Amino acid sequence: MPRITPKRAGLALAATSLLMGLVYLGTPRAPSPVPPSAPTPTAVNPQAMARIEAKATQTARERLAKMPEPVVPQGVGGFSREEITRTSVAFQEMLSVQGLYNQHLSRQRTIERLLESPRGAEIASRTLTDLAFAREAFGELQAEARLFSIAVLKTAAQRGEEAPLLRSSTAIAQQLSQTDDGATPMDAGRSADLRDMVRAVIEVKRVEAFSDGDLQLVRDMGYSPSLSPRVKSMYDEILFSYLKHQYGRERATAMTAALLDS
Repeated sequence: MPRITPKRAGLALAATSLLMGLVYLGTPRAPSPVPPSAPTPTAVNPQAMARIEAKATQTARERLAKMPEPVVPQGVGGFSREEITRTSVAFQEMLSVQGLYNQHLSRQRTIERLLESPRGAEIASRTLTDLAFAREAFGELQAEARLFSIAVLKTAAQRGEEAPLLRSSTAIAQQLSQTDDGATPMDAGRSADLRDMVRAVIEVKRVEAFSDGDLQLVRDMGYSPSLSPRVKSMYDEILFSYLKHQYGRERATAMTAALLDS
């Protein structure tokens, strides 16, 4: 698969040369899912802010211009050519702002636009759960398409449409577990997908919700005692990390055990 390294530490694709030597989506993610406190912002005068905005816009446009246009000769997986093309263009736009100061805001706007389409969340879910569809629909962009699809489903869940996120998380956990023989290295890309999905669910539900030992919460995000030991350990590691940050090591250990060992 195009996507490599355990914690999405690399998504190096053929499009790297199109990004003008800047750091790409293959940048390793922070080891902790809980970001450090942001420094107090300093005031920026309007003229300087306008220059920064203009430069970011120009850079994104230049990157987009160097990316190949999506080629979707026909419908894929029951979706029309227009639907797939629109989604592929949106993913390219999200890629073009990588590393820019307004990356988060720009991507969020694109996600909102995708969710306005009738089947935006459905395409994102299919991209995550069906690798053959992801490859056919998005080609060399399929690794990024999966990453961006998680952001789409997370936003949909924050709006109240949780089902696609939870369904996709459960499907990926089952797929990984079924192919896990306990000895062969697990697929790095799919493992990264699951980890990101679990983090997304925890952040949507909020970590405080897991402090009461509600087993249904972990079932909702795909956890099951029948999963393979290595897949279950992913849930253990991620959930413990969030709980430890919030409640400390001792309480987090007890809470995680209550949720996953019952």
